[in-house]
Amino acid sequence: MAAKKTKTVKKPAAKKAPATKAASIPRVAMKLLETLPPLDTRHRRAYLGAFTDEECEAWGTRTKAQAVLAEAERFVGAVASTLKKPVTGYSPSRLAWLCALVTELHDAVESDKASSGSEARTERAGLFALANKARKKLATGLVSAGTGNEAFLKEVTDRNESSTSAHALESTITGLLQLAMRVRRTETGELLANDAGLTEEFLASVSALADSLREANERTFTVMRGQDSSDTNRVEGRVLREMAFALRMLRRAKEDGESVTLPMPGAQLSSLVSRPATTPPPAPPDAG
Repeated sequence: MAAKKTKTVKKPAAKKAPATKAASIPRVAMKLLETLPPLDTRHRRAYLGAFTDEECEAWGTRTKAQAVLAEAERFVGAVASTLKKPVTGYSPSRLAWLCALVTELHDAVESDKASSGSEARTERAGLFALANKARKKLATGLVSAGTGNEAFLKEVTDRNESSTSAHALESTITGLLQLAMRVRRTETGELLANDAGLTEEFLASVSALADSLREANERTFTVMRGQDSSDTNRVEGRVLREMAFALRMLRRAKEDGESVTLPMPGAQLSSLVSRPATTPPPAPPDAG
C-alpha cells in the first residue's frame, strides 16, 4: 500500500520592518537653479537678513520638515511659471534663493535621519560622565571655600544631589555654580574660591559643560521622538517665510492689475499665514 503524501505547510513570510521613508529629492528646485540667476554673496546676505534665525525657528517648530519640503517643491514650480513674465516686487533671484533653501532643507532632513538614537545616547552618556565628575569637584571646592560657615555648607549639601538623569544633573550643577558665584562676590571669598580651585576659568568650563549636556539631552529626545532638529527647524522656517513673502508680493502684484497666477499654498503654509479677507472691511462712520 502506497504511503500517504504529507502536505508541506508553508510558514508565513516574516514581515519586514518598515523602512524609513527617504525625503523626496527636490528635483524641481534643483532644475530651476540651473536656469535662474546665480546667487552671489551680496544677494545671499541681503535675503538672509530678511528674517532672523529665531523667527524662522519659531515657524519651523510648528510644522513637519518633510511635509514642508514636498509643499515647497510644488510652490517653486508654480512661482517659476508665473515669473516667465516680470512681476513687480518678486525677482527670479529671490526665487533662486528659495530654491537653494529647499535643497538645503532636503539635506537637513536627511541629516536628521542619519542621526541614530544610539549615537545620541552615547554622546549624552559621555557628557553625563564628564559633567558628574565636574559636579563632584565643584562641590568639594565649595566645601573647602565655605569651611566655618555651617549655613553655607548646608546649602552645598542640599544642592549637591547625586543624579541619574541628565536633566537633574544639569539642574544640580546650575545650583552649585550659583553658590560658587556668590562666594566670589567678596575679596576674601574670591581668594578662598581660587585657593579651592573654583577659578573663573573652571566655573566657565563647568557652565559650558552643563550647556552641552542640556543640548545633548534635547538632541536625544528629538531623535527618539522623530522630531525635526533645531537646525532643521531653522531652515524649514526660513523656507516657509520665503514662501509667505513670495505669496504676499504676488498677491499684491495681482491686485495692482498684473497678470499673475497665484500659487496655491499647502497645508503647512496655510497653518501659519492667515488668508486675506474676501470682502473689504466696512468704511469707518462719518465724523460729525
